[in-house]
Amino acid sequence: MFHIEFVGMLREGSPPEVLDRMTTDIADLPHVVTHAKSLYANVIIQRVHKPLPRGFRILDIQGTEVARWSVDDS
Repeated sequence: MFHIEFVGMLREGSPPEVLDRMTTDIADLPHVVTHAKSLYANVIIQRVHKPLPRGFRILDIQGTEVARWSVDDS
């Protein structure tokens, strides 16, 4: 199980602003990253009245960050 957090603008030295979060029962990290990218694309299309996320981070069940992606990195 992993947690996906969609985050706003990343500011150096401060924790990311979490705009949305969800939990997935997908057990394979590469598949979770692919799933999160798909969800991110859907969020961008459907988002109207909330700030747009700049990326996401994936946390394991203990809350440790195991993956991160940002539009600024691509």
